[in-house]
Amino acid sequence: MDKYFYQSLLLSVLAVALLQLVKMALKPRRRLPPGPWKLPIIGSMHHLVNVLPHRALRDLADVHGPLMMLQLGQTPLVVASSKETARAVLKTHDPNFATRPKLLAGEIVGYEWVDILFAPSGDYWRKLRQLCADEILSPKRVLSFRHIREEEVMLRVEEIREAGPSTPRRVPGRVREEAQERGGVPGGDQGRRRLSSGFNIPDLFPTWTTVLAKLTGMTRSLKEIHKTVDTILEEIIEERKHIRDDKIKGGAAAEDVDENLVDVLIGLQEKGGFGFQLTNSIIKAIILDMFAGGTGTSGSAMEWGMSELMRNPPVMKKLQAQIREAFRGKTVVTEGELQARNLQYMKLVIKEALRLHPPAPLLVPRESIEECELDGYTVPAKSRVIINAWAIGRDPKYWEDADEFKPERFEDGSRDFTGGSYEFLPFGSGRRMCPGFNYGLASMELAFVGLLYHFDWSLPEGVTEVDMGEKPGLGVRRRTPLILCATPFVPVAA
Repeated sequence: MDKYFYQSLLLSVLAVALLQLVKMALKPRRRLPPGPWKLPIIGSMHHLVNVLPHRALRDLADVHGPLMMLQLGQTPLVVASSKETARAVLKTHDPNFATRPKLLAGEIVGYEWVDILFAPSGDYWRKLRQLCADEILSPKRVLSFRHIREEEVMLRVEEIREAGPSTPRRVPGRVREEAQERGGVPGGDQGRRRLSSGFNIPDLFPTWTTVLAKLTGMTRSLKEIHKTVDTILEEIIEERKHIRDDKIKGGAAAEDVDENLVDVLIGLQEKGGFGFQLTNSIIKAIILDMFAGGTGTSGSAMEWGMSELMRNPPVMKKLQAQIREAFRGKTVVTEGELQARNLQYMKLVIKEALRLHPPAPLLVPRESIEECELDGYTVPAKSRVIINAWAIGRDPKYWEDADEFKPERFEDGSRDFTGGSYEFLPFGSGRRMCPGFNYGLASMELAFVGLLYHFDWSLPEGVTEVDMGEKPGLGVRRRTPLILCATPFVPVAA
């Protein structure tokens, strides 16, 4: 009996093993996106060392295709580098890619992922997004802060005028320290951007993030940024609360005391009724997002825009002529006057500058919630997904003379930066589109008018061309500051 029992047991085990092998053979294998060769442990990380990531990923996509996968440490990274694959991620499968990876920067600097940028998709994020759309980012609210933008531009104009035409100086491309604080945030945006890119080693090894972040000093750096930012924001919030209370005690209505974004958020905090408690931490996180999306990136975009204008004198001449004709005789140009004139060519110039130099060349990373099919390939759950907006914006398949600065290409109005043109994604698209781009565009338009209406620009003596080199990093800043000479222009009386 024992002999037959052991024979039956052996046959049963063999039968089960055979059935499992047959099942595995018949089961269709996942067809993962192609990608470059990998090394043990680090995977494909060596392909991105000492390079400009947006350019390196574009070159890899030329070899492996518009949808490719790299293994960065423990993290699968899917890169979309075409209009079609971008549409698949940002529109067709947007709900599945509407969450963010839980990066360390979002935990430490983003107040444990409570901001719009880092918050994972879910009920809280949807309510926060709705609050921002209705109360903070609406066109009416953006318009209400125009006096701050007007004052800031005129301060910069006067600084340039006082320096004199013979003094080479950096073209204004960053907000002043006072404006940063009035907008609710100190410096440090560039460091925050670098540490929140998702390409830092601790973020690529989720199992070892805590240990690696301490060993590399990333935890210390993020905590220093958080401490500096939090201290200043806390002081600003308390100061604005006291000013607000004094005005209300003096008889002012609550809705009439909103001078800036911080005031608006304090008023919303007092109002409540959003389905979650609007704490001071959430207010600080929102302010950081608004600065990064609406102010921090616009400075870099302005520098690149002026760089392209200096390299293309006919475009500069045409734009300046339009601006000076529209505001002939004016000593100061207000945002209201700018909107009334609706300078179409300036809008084309800004679009073209953003096409060639998007503020975030690799859009902020997303994460797949579930496994899905994308462009015929299987994207595993928990994969990190990025869109190479820089590569798509320079792809000759979609753009004639793709590397040339030609604002006229936008004249037909078929392409815009509101998220519906997937070959042009300076601010992203879908549920996770950049929340603060309206602030940035408003600032850029007024700044361009201020610089080009009041001054004629030239290269310093001995300089024959504009250096267009890019600084290493994910924000694609200029490698060297743009230094120009400004000759004041005296308006002709209307």
